[in-house]
Amino acid sequence: MEEVELLYEEMCQVLTFLEWDGNWWKECAFCAPQRVNDTSHPSTSPENKGPLEEGLRAYTLCQASVQWHLFAAFMKQWHDIPAFIEMAYQGFPGGEEEVDVVDSMV
Repeated sequence: MEEVELLYEEMCQVLTFLEWDGNWWKECAFCAPQRVNDTSHPSTSPENKGPLEEGLRAYTLCQASVQWHLFAAFMKQWHDIPAFIEMAYQGFPGGEEEVDVVDSMV
């Protein structure tokens, strides 16, 4: 059952990362104007800054959305896993003590 515990922990880590990454991309969207203004590349001339900010903001919000959708999809698919693990533990001798190891996901 150690492998099950390790896999479950990895699943929790994936969910934690996806949530963090989605929030990080969202924060990047709010920094788009500053990033464009701090760049000295020729394409960031004053007439290009508006479209560049808009494009950068759209890209970062799209990436945030991808992460949040992955998070939601995995949460939906993995929703019952803790209950399945608990049922498996109850089927093993001495399994009652190990049921406490299983927490709900994220």
